Amino acid sequence: MSNKIELEKDDILHHPSRPVVYSKIRQLAKELAVLGKIDIASKITDLVLPQNRTGFGQIQFLNFAFEQTGDWPSTIPESARSKNALDELEISPSGSMDEKRYDELINQTEASQEDIALCLNIAVVLCEKRGKTDVEDIKQDERVVRVLEQIKEKFHYCISALTQYRKIWPLLASGAIAQQLGVHDAKLCATAEDLVETVRIRMEQGRQKGSHQGRPIKELLQILVENTRKNAATLYKHAHEDPPESYLHKPATEKDIEDLENRLQISGLPDYYKEFLLASNGLESVYDGHGMTPPLSDTQNVVYNKNQNSEKVPLQLVEDPTGTAQLMREYGYDAWPSATNQIEIGRMNENVYAFSCRSDVKTTIKAYKEALASDKVTDAIKVETIRAIEDQYGSMEAFEKMEWVMLDTVDFTPLVTIGTFQTWLEETARLSARPDDSSSEPYCLAYECSAKQARGG
Repeated sequence: MSNKIELEKDDILHHPSRPVVYSKIRQLAKELAVLGKIDIASKITDLVLPQNRTGFGQIQFLNFAFEQTGDWPSTIPESARSKNALDELEISPSGSMDEKRYDELINQTEASQEDIALCLNIAVVLCEKRGKTDVEDIKQDERVVRVLEQIKEKFHYCISALTQYRKIWPLLASGAIAQQLGVHDAKLCATAEDLVETVRIRMEQGRQKGSHQGRPIKELLQILVENTRKNAATLYKHAHEDPPESYLHKPATEKDIEDLENRLQISGLPDYYKEFLLASNGLESVYDGHGMTPPLSDTQNVVYNKNQNSEKVPLQLVEDPTGTAQLMREYGYDAWPSATNQIEIGRMNENVYAFSCRSDVKTTIKAYKEALASDKVTDAIKVETIRAIEDQYGSMEAFEKMEWVMLDTVDFTPLVTIGTFQTWLEETARLSARPDDSSSEPYCLAYECSAKQARGG
């Protein structure tokens, strides 16, 4: 099994963010369906849909795939399978569906994913107009072949758009795109079934404990340094920068931390963060599997920021855009607590690592508890939010005891809710082991399970 697939499995099992995991699983189901493995996509849908009902809209077009083969997930109700429901779901393409439109789309220099999918839809419609309805005949049609060749070059880019057109599903279900891409069928099936088992474990057992969780801080820092030196060389090269001689700083003293708390007029910074400072008083920018993190400040440069924005900035303690955002809406957006103060512990340009202050965190935890007990909030949203909290913080009990939450923010607007500083350090160490693949082709199953790969492996 390829290294990229192993990394995907690792994320599904260990990533603390439910939205990230759900997104990966939904994309997996869509790709398998587009490659003709609709029965396996159905299994995945049955695993994820009971836990992520609010995300159904992002895979709803797979109903066209299930309609085509009859492999309906048991979690999709009969009402959604009816002809009327499927007719309502069907998108009516804008513009003409004729040869002229096809020629305009197929000859574009930089076609969008939507244009490529629409072009295939038009090619199939033109086949039907000429009385060509057999799938094998359609596969050999010159116009269809030309679009499939374009899809071959940009498959990873087109997956979601391809799911939206009902008329092309007989072609997709036949495995036409998998054949065009040169996918090794046996390898794809074996890999897909292994991924289904990975999804089952995460959905049924929750986030799995990773090898980096619970390691001593000094050991995690050493892992970060070693992996950054090994995997970030191309990033330094592209930035025309030299790596620092040392990523770690001289350890802080107990007095340094006491002076910091006195200067900020606070008491009781997170214990794990203080342990970090005692190991290294700040940290240079390190590699996190995607790019370089903001450097962490030493005790002299940690600052207290007040929110000067006139607009309300709701404070989310769980990175769950489908659950928490709806939780706020159903509970009452105006009543949801705002981010008022932050302790900035690191910065790279506008990108800031910060602790949301204790009073904000406590007020927001109270809002979560009230919302989760409110009759105004649906059970589905409550369940999704609780699962997201458990994965991010370990348990509801641990969440309710939280005093500080680390955020990745821009101008007080959270980009990512990290959780605890310990979560950040452990997760960054986990991800830092991944080689920089910015210059390689994007991950997707079709590329990893090509016949060429199978022969090579």
